[in-house]
Amino acid sequence: MSAADPHLPTTRSVHEWVEELFKAHVDGVYNVAFRVTWNRSDADDVVQATFVKAFQRLDQLSDRTKARSWLFQVAYREAITVIRRRRELPTDPVDLPTESSSLPDPADSAVASAIATKLSEALQRIGPDERLAVVLRDVEGLPMREVAEVLDIGLSAAKMRVQRGRQSLRVLLEKSEIW
Repeated sequence: MSAADPHLPTTRSVHEWVEELFKAHVDGVYNVAFRVTWNRSDADDVVQATFVKAFQRLDQLSDRTKARSWLFQVAYREAITVIRRRRELPTDPVDLPTESSSLPDPADSAVASAIATKLSEALQRIGPDERLAVVLRDVEGLPMREVAEVLDIGLSAAKMRVQRGRQSLRVLLEKSEIW
């Protein structure tokens, strides 16, 4: 068994591929986990559990080109498990992410921060199903088919959730008078 033969996977090549998978998708997996749990600590735990399960179940990934949506689906299920254990969603805005802006102009930074805060507040106020659908589609950029796969629903149901989530966000943001 030669390491140079691409048809015979070696332990080293599997580990390298998993490492590349982690580097490429850890931010997206964290984003999905956080948007479901609204808790940084829980999201960190979900990310860790997601990649452990992914490593243990690599044989279930039949098409490596679908690794991103597969990981998001694993993360979504792990996050739902955390929520079921916890049996409550945080409603405190203090739990929302506070990213510092690297913009050089303080006025631009203040505006960007206000918009991010309003958007995060609006995202938190819409239903969890619509929120995750919008995050997967508009933040993570998944195709609608993959959004449906991650949420384990039909394509038309996924489209409906995204549309309802966007409409809810639009109404909430218009009320906040930042648009």
